[in-house]
Amino acid sequence: MRGTMLLFGLLLSSTIGLIAYRRRSLSRSGIAGAIVTGTTTFGMGGWPWGLSLVFFFVSSSILSHFRARDKANIADDKFSKGSRRDFAQVAANGGVATLLALSYRLTPSHFLRRLCLMGYVGALATATADTWATELGVLSPHRPRLVTTGKVVAP
Repeated sequence: MRGTMLLFGLLLSSTIGLIAYRRRSLSRSGIAGAIVTGTTTFGMGGWPWGLSLVFFFVSSSILSHFRARDKANIADDKFSKGSRRDFAQVAANGGVATLLALSYRLTPSHFLRRLCLMGYVGALATATADTWATELGVLSPHRPRLVTTGKVVAP
């Protein structure tokens, strides 16, 4: 069963990676990162883990292209790499989640598996929030505010 999920993860992440490359969401090295991340996450965590990763990637890719010209005009320096994600960016956003999926599968302890699952959800939520805030926040006409105090801060 695990071998089937690994193979499925490889095929799905390769397909998504190639489509994302053609749509200018991933660089060539980003495809490799997506394949490692997707294969490991699907293979070790199964459907719930893999589909949540796909949701993060697809939704974040859509937001990267949303009003791209406006974002380029507003914050050239912030978006200097463009909308293509490279291996380092894929690893930064999905690396912790991928390691937690691997740890989940390798640990025999039910308690530690639960911790891995909670950590995975937290890591993916953090990456999603950071990506969405970057992609949408730059479009706001208002200056950013510190979450803890509401005080206006520099962008």
